[in-house]
Amino acid sequence: MVYLNNAATSFPKPPSVVQAVTEALANAPVNALRSNLAESDDVLTDLRRKLGTLFHIADYERIYFCSSATDAVNRVLGGLRLSSIKAAKDNHNSVLRPLMNDTRYLTTTNLEGEQSYHAVCRTRAVSPSFGGDLVLKRTKSSTGEALLILPHCSNVTGRIHDVRRVAEEAHRQGRLVMVDAAQSAGCIPIDVDGWGIDILVFTGHKALFGPTGTGGYYVRCGIDLRPTQWGGTGRDSSVIRYDDGDWEYEVGTQNAVGLAGLRAGIDYVLERGVENIFRRLQTETLWLIHALQEMPRVRVYSARDDAAQGPVVSFNIEGLHPADVGYILQNSYGITVRTGLHCAPLIHEDLGTQPDGTVRASLSDFTTYEDLIALAEAVGDICQSLKRK
Repeated sequence: MVYLNNAATSFPKPPSVVQAVTEALANAPVNALRSNLAESDDVLTDLRRKLGTLFHIADYERIYFCSSATDAVNRVLGGLRLSSIKAAKDNHNSVLRPLMNDTRYLTTTNLEGEQSYHAVCRTRAVSPSFGGDLVLKRTKSSTGEALLILPHCSNVTGRIHDVRRVAEEAHRQGRLVMVDAAQSAGCIPIDVDGWGIDILVFTGHKALFGPTGTGGYYVRCGIDLRPTQWGGTGRDSSVIRYDDGDWEYEVGTQNAVGLAGLRAGIDYVLERGVENIFRRLQTETLWLIHALQEMPRVRVYSARDDAAQGPVVSFNIEGLHPADVGYILQNSYGITVRTGLHCAPLIHEDLGTQPDGTVRASLSDFTTYEDLIALAEAVGDICQSLKRK
């Protein structure tokens, strides 16, 4: 099988990840807050430290774990008091749906009786380098934080946003910057402190090579984020009601087995070097884009840009629905891709690919040129068969 659906979930995982999960299940649970084991033996403490190294976060103790990037986004947006929101059109539904369905932000009238709105606005008001239209939303509240949300790397086109420049402009406008790193964490360098990212969300099961059910978020010190979940933490069991700002974010029993696997995945990334992974993936991705663009019936929606292209390539074949292309690739060639809107419907308005979406091939550090050659040859065969009709 040729597996090119790593933007959904990476496969294969490094053998060390499988081993770490197996050992976590076979051995006694380790949690320094809920046992008399030393803190140095605590997976979560070590994992935070390693993520701080990978993401360039000095205050790594403000990295919190949950089940996924979707979980993280909902916790963050549910816990912030926001006065206005700007969100890039290439955001995933894990961002768009919480915004569009939260009654605090979506309302028919405001206090003055003026009609409020949620609308797609064609503007580059954030920065000339932003490269994406914005979803503008008015909120009920006139107080609170202004927020800009964007993905570091689009899960449809693979476009990498220039987060540093966007953050600089957003901060000049008085906005916090929240970055969705689901597609970039582990395969594209991230510098949270250097770029001025206020909030970062990530998932563990993609380029970090962890198991599903792992993820988390970082929130800069000083941001008032109210928890959306309450429960035991093991830190101070005498406290029942918290004072404002004295919050705890990791409640209940964590997915220690999954996080042990995530730690092993991050060890793999740190040992390989995320810069090395990125350079390799860029070379392979640009090769695939070029190969597909040479085929007359193929429309490629990812750009050949060395600086701004992540390991995601979307394309369509003229005369075939994306779902049919995916079916043929899977059943005739043993090639796994993904088809459809990829849970990011607004970007397809600009691409002109609604309602069917695109065929998406996504790479990982385990993808080989042989895999990409197999895909290119299969797409070429499909195009030739259409030509003969």
